Amino acid sequence: MNSSPGWYYMGREWRGGSSVFGPFSLEQMRDAFKKGDINENTQIRYGLKSPWLPLKEVAFFSNLVSGPRFRFGKFWKRYKTLSIITAAVLLIFFYVRLQAPASVKFVTPVLHQEVLNRTAIISLTNEARTSKGLSPLNENPLLNAVAEKRAQDMLEKQYFAHVSPFGEQASDIAQRIGYRYRIIAENIGSGRFVTNQKIIDGWMQSPGHRKNILSTDVEDLGAAIIKGNMNGEETWIAVQIFGLQSPEVSQATCVVPSQTLLQEIQIKKTELLDLRDRLTRLKQDLDNEHASIETDRRLSSRSQRDTNDLNLKIKVYNERSNLHNRYLADMKAKSIVLQSMINEYDEMLQTYNDCRSIQ
Repeated sequence: MNSSPGWYYMGREWRGGSSVFGPFSLEQMRDAFKKGDINENTQIRYGLKSPWLPLKEVAFFSNLVSGPRFRFGKFWKRYKTLSIITAAVLLIFFYVRLQAPASVKFVTPVLHQEVLNRTAIISLTNEARTSKGLSPLNENPLLNAVAEKRAQDMLEKQYFAHVSPFGEQASDIAQRIGYRYRIIAENIGSGRFVTNQKIIDGWMQSPGHRKNILSTDVEDLGAAIIKGNMNGEETWIAVQIFGLQSPEVSQATCVVPSQTLLQEIQIKKTELLDLRDRLTRLKQDLDNEHASIETDRRLSSRSQRDTNDLNLKIKVYNERSNLHNRYLADMKAKSIVLQSMINEYDEMLQTYNDCRSIQ
């Protein structure tokens, strides 16, 4: 099965077993629906990370489910008049029924994008707990800040994991902002979520995430939901942070800035210095070659051999110019990464110094 982005559906193969088909474009999925290959109850999803949903619950296909479908073109042409009469009789029948008292009213559901927010995630999490006879968790502003920082970091650095590329995790952020914990745990999720409930349902269907939500060892909860761009696609990043605070101590524990990060900064600085030296030398060589080329061009008389030598010089000059441009682009990219690392270390150092100042 291809793992490229697109729509997938679960259906029956020719041997009778279940199989996943895809990826398909939106138009291909609509054609499959019109042909009868899939219906409103067929389980579909976009990509391989989003949860399975019945087609009728996906907003992209709501107009197909609620609208009419004609799959028998020849039958319609042959019995067009009879069909119109039958439709008129049915309309009159339902009109009369609607005038009388009715106990049930059927409304075609149309799914819209719900506003995704922290308050709903926390509320639905506590509903999941209380439905199992567990006490609700207390919303903690520090854990909200941890969740917000984690979601932002994943989008900024383009990763989806409990540990950042620099080795930072939720526990490190909690220590830095002052949430002293005995227990801390994290749930993360990513995808194109339509409702807050779908986020909670996805976590509840995963044993590890479900264990965190229904844990009897934690008392506090923080959450965040942020929309951004992940690998070129619009994506929501959802984070839950569960915690149990440790008893207060007489003196604050000040966390020393990461020495590993400081070492990585020094390595990056050395790499940039080396790259800058190579650029400087290459630029000097290019200037000399350019001057030589201009001198050769001004010659009043030139043999064929001179012309060939000049053309070779120009070719070499252009190739070295392209190399210079690649070095320059590489240096700019490395400079951006280095500055991000320096900012992160400075933030850790400032937090450490502030902690020491109140002791």
